[in-house]
Parts: sequence; C-alpha cells; structure tokens
Amino acid sequence: MGKMIENYLKKSPMLKCVFLLVDIRHEPSANDKTMYDWVVYNGYRPIVIATKLDKLKRSQVAKHVKMLRTALDDGNGVDIIPFSAETKQGREEIWGVIEG
Repeated sequence: MGKMIENYLKKSPMLKCVFLLVDIRHEPSANDKTMYDWVVYNGYRPIVIATKLDKLKRSQVAKHVKMLRTALDDGNGVDIIPFSAETKQGREEIWGVIEG
C-alpha cells in the first residue's frame, strides 16, 4: 500500500495538496506523526484538518490546535484547519485551500 501511495504522490500531475485528518481532541498518534513526516519527506506541505471541532468548547480550541502544532512541528510550521463535519465550521477555509 505504501508504495502505491508513494508512486501517486511522486507521479500524479494533478496532485497539488495533501490533507491529513487528525482528531483535534487528542495528541497525534504515532501513525499520524509518521504519516505527516512521510508526506513532508515526499515533497509536500500537508494541510492538517483537525476534525471533531464540535466536540470541544470554544475556549478549548486554541489549546488543542497548539497541542497539534507542537506535536507535528518539523521546524517549518504546520498548517492546521479546525473542522467540524456536523456544524461545517472550517469548510470555507478548506475550500479556500482547494480552490487557491
């Protein structure tokens, strides 16, 4: 599976951006970190979509985004968009990235 994804990342002329979905409520797992590093290694700056935003209180969001940013930081900054499928918060930001 890894080789297939790697070939797609390296050879697809249409691929412009990679999104990585993580749960905003929890520290990124070892798999999340590995995937983030692997995407960066393959030449992309992944956009982290921090899902389950509706499960947090508004006052907790900044703290959880900071936790994700700290855990995934590779020294080049991490682009994180908090998102809720339920409330659609963050949807316009994601579309902005896709269309931009």
